Amino acid sequence: MPRPTDAALAAWLAAETLALCRIPSVTGDEAAIADHLQARCAELAPELRVWRCGNSVLARSGAGGSARPLVALFGHSDTVRPAADQPIRIDAAAGRVYGCGASDMKGGLAVMLRLVADATELGKDLLCVFYDKEEGPASESGMVPLCESEAALLGGIDVALCLEPTDNLIHAGCVGSLQASVTVPGRRAHSARPWQGENAIYAALPLLTRLAALPRREVVVDGLRFYEVLTATQARTENSRNVVPDRFLLNLNYRFAPSKTLPAAEAELRELVGPGYPLELLDAAPAGSVRLGHPLLAAWLRKTGLAVEAKQAWTDVARLTALGLAAVNFGPGDTAQAHQANESVAIQALADSYMALRELLE
Repeated sequence: MPRPTDAALAAWLAAETLALCRIPSVTGDEAAIADHLQARCAELAPELRVWRCGNSVLARSGAGGSARPLVALFGHSDTVRPAADQPIRIDAAAGRVYGCGASDMKGGLAVMLRLVADATELGKDLLCVFYDKEEGPASESGMVPLCESEAALLGGIDVALCLEPTDNLIHAGCVGSLQASVTVPGRRAHSARPWQGENAIYAALPLLTRLAALPRREVVVDGLRFYEVLTATQARTENSRNVVPDRFLLNLNYRFAPSKTLPAAEAELRELVGPGYPLELLDAAPAGSVRLGHPLLAAWLRKTGLAVEAKQAWTDVARLTALGLAAVNFGPGDTAQAHQANESVAIQALADSYMALRELLE
């Protein structure tokens, strides 16, 4: 494919992003978008190897015995459930593409598709991985079977990038995440005679008050500031409206810095909640290491002058660095737009992301 002009590149990326946003792909329902991505990769680059692992699609340039460095780009094809009034359109005047997942992260997928189309022109081998189920539980992610079935391929990667929304900054590492259900016990009674029971909602007030007062904790790792936070994200009872609840269920999400292991994070979570509250761990994802020392990454940072920040969210950089890979987050999406009701991505950001990644791949 010929090298595009700036305007042509921006228009191409906007159109590809819009096409992806028009395909619903809520977590667990990615078959249609996987079909589209597989067909699009084969159409754009028939000389590349394109294959499928479940609803994940992989496209690779370079033979297995290639001596060139291998750069891998990872992007998830799923989205959260869209808002009822989410527009899907290109607003040329505003310079933005609107749609569920536009920033998180179908704009990044469009950039990947363009690099697939240009793969034969690049100085390095390229692997693009479009995977499913990222927005759900970490244990159900499409990356799990990929890490098992494609272990040899992933082990050959020199540098990996997750195209999560980062405002075209480098976000190094990522915080780990624990999801836990905490039960506050009470005693059931008729709501007309509440003195005969113990209301579990009221019994939860000391815990909720203590959690609300917990400050964020700054942890510096390799010069980058991460913040450890414990947040109540869901609360419910399971009783009729005229019954004093005998238990109050609270979901807690603990985000922790790359300097902390999963066992240490779980122990600290239990300590923060305190005794007397049964706690069940529902989902656990380790933090991602800060890996900026690889020569290819270091040279790219010097060449582009891209700013580096800590990733204050969980991404699959954690899985990749656990495999020993030099991996960072870098994508065109706006971090503030992710999961928003009126989600959009700037068209210029798509073009800027492509050009920066092209510098890495030259």
